[in-house]
Amino acid sequence: MRVTLVDNLLLEQRGESYTFDLQPHLGLISLLAVLREEGHDGVLVDPKLEVSSGRLRMDDTLYERLALTVLATAPDVVGLTSLGCNFIATAKIAAHLKSRHPDLPVLLGGPHASILDAPVLDRFPQFDVVVRGEAELTLPPLLDSLSGGSFSALRGISYRDGGQVRRGPDAPAVADLDTLPPAAYDRYPVAALGLTMLRVEAGRGCPFACTFCSTARFFGRRYRLRSADRLCADLDRLNREYGIGHFALTHDLFTVNKAKVYEFCDVVEPRGYTWSCSARMDCVDETLLRKMSEAGCRSIYYGVETGSPRMQRVVSKRLDLSLFWPTLEATRNADIEATTSFITGYPQEEAADQAMTLDLIGDLWGRRPETVAIQLHLLTPEPGTELLDDFRAELDYDGHISDFNLPSLELDDAEVMRRDPEIFVNHQYYRSVLSRRRHILVTALHPVLYRLGFPVQRHLLGRYDGRLSRFFDDVLRWAEAGDDGPPYDGELLRRYLEARWGTGDHLLSLVRYMLAATDPARARPVRSWRHRGPVAGGVPDLGRAGDGAPPDDSVPGTRLRLSPQAALLTDLHPCPEILALLHGADVPESVDVPPALRTQRGAYVLLPSDDARSVRNVAVSAETAELLAFLAQPRLRSEVAAHVGVSAADRPRLDTFLDRMAAADILVRCAAPEGLPGRRAVRLAVPVAGT
Repeated sequence: MRVTLVDNLLLEQRGESYTFDLQPHLGLISLLAVLREEGHDGVLVDPKLEVSSGRLRMDDTLYERLALTVLATAPDVVGLTSLGCNFIATAKIAAHLKSRHPDLPVLLGGPHASILDAPVLDRFPQFDVVVRGEAELTLPPLLDSLSGGSFSALRGISYRDGGQVRRGPDAPAVADLDTLPPAAYDRYPVAALGLTMLRVEAGRGCPFACTFCSTARFFGRRYRLRSADRLCADLDRLNREYGIGHFALTHDLFTVNKAKVYEFCDVVEPRGYTWSCSARMDCVDETLLRKMSEAGCRSIYYGVETGSPRMQRVVSKRLDLSLFWPTLEATRNADIEATTSFITGYPQEEAADQAMTLDLIGDLWGRRPETVAIQLHLLTPEPGTELLDDFRAELDYDGHISDFNLPSLELDDAEVMRRDPEIFVNHQYYRSVLSRRRHILVTALHPVLYRLGFPVQRHLLGRYDGRLSRFFDDVLRWAEAGDDGPPYDGELLRRYLEARWGTGDHLLSLVRYMLAATDPARARPVRSWRHRGPVAGGVPDLGRAGDGAPPDDSVPGTRLRLSPQAALLTDLHPCPEILALLHGADVPESVDVPPALRTQRGAYVLLPSDDARSVRNVAVSAETAELLAFLAQPRLRSEVAAHVGVSAADRPRLDTFLDRMAAADILVRCAAPEGLPGRRAVRLAVPVAGT
């Protein structure tokens, strides 16, 4: 039987663009391996690949075209997986499949469907069967039963019978993960994509009971890890087949069983691989971290969730926050980078609770920040959680798209999600003690602030007594007074700083400079950023007149424009020099910028560097800046000559100058690509209604 499995459509927002994390879905490639052992022919369709490659557009035709892509694999059965954040896409793809092939069996799995199986089958006729929980033991007997249409003897299956939804008993979880066959990475274009890292499943299950999380509901509370020998055998196979030596070990709580982690470290260390993992701060210690580092661990993700001790108890995370700084220090001493993740928007969260979280983040900016990445997320309601059980009556919908939710593509997407809060609960929010505007503003502006770099962040906080919460309080008061609504982006931050500190303040220039330097539309976004000094010599002048006639405008490539990777900034303080002061100071927030730097103004062009953590900056004259502004649109050389008033005799000098600007990557010929080579990003084209 030919079985086509369809991955989630997951997006990561970067300004006006969306990027995709192109990795094989671990659950699906595990299922494909099981199906192969059972004699079935499995195919994997990844919507992210279709869009990022340019084969499909991110617009209102996407769902139908994805269905056609699935049908082109000639499936006997289609199985889709989905999270709540993108269930609208899964439902609509399945609807298109059914409209063209009504008799094609369409299965649905994943955490969202496993918890909401009955309402999904009741309201979405395009799905025939829901496979609940881990499907490796469930899917093969289901495929054997499809021809007869009788599922009553199967476990872990929900289906329709005579118009009624039937729910078989739960299937057992896979007790010994080592018994599963090696995941079918060969069903994903690992080599063609040039991947240098692969995710590898390390284990399943969560013994904790956080009220906002549904992981334990799907994978169960029994903590399971693959054996060290089996896990290393998987790494060896992937290294042998794809040459990959860096791996992300996926398990929310990799270090709960320290004995097993020590065992894994002993086995993996001689191989020389590097790897990352996730852990609770109370499930590591200095000795374990040193051992992990020696065995190749290079980064750890810590889910902290809240900086408020009260909220730690309220949401049953129960992390002892006194461990926060010692754990980060031990992680840094072990030469391991850390990611700390926080959440705001809990319905019970009060102003003091949120302030503790924000101020803890602000403190992170000043304590060895180069080894710590910081995330701040807006709480997403999840089905099957205690929090939803307690606050279901407080759900509301306003159409806001957070970093975990798929935006509307078709005209009725928003209305479909609004009128069905049970199924589309991830697109709802909890009415809470704090205002919705506050939660959206804080979580939307945090990544904008993060792009400023730690020295500028700390310099900014110096004006708010070092407290990030006070900064956000002031921004919120200003936004409310002027009725400034979304988007809460870099432009809003610029307007706020201009209103708060004046157009002549060097802080405004620093923010403009850093936002341009880290603009994801221009350059590959990175986790941290450092400044590199100005390019020696600046932009060359016109030089000497050359020989020969000016280039003919009919020749391809004579139309020029400012490079899409270049940012032109005018009326700017000397930011490179100010940044050098901040970077060289132990306490950037207290740096007193000299009067000469606070009054001097000029123009700069920023360009990407070969080093993704730095940027090239070129100082230009006012005349050159005006010319580059003119070249924001494609221009013929004759148009440029007319604009600057160059005579025919001086055209060779002008052309030499333009050619040197092109050689410096400031200008591009229009035949050159305008996007970033190799960047897997798309611009979202959405209908006006329903967004």
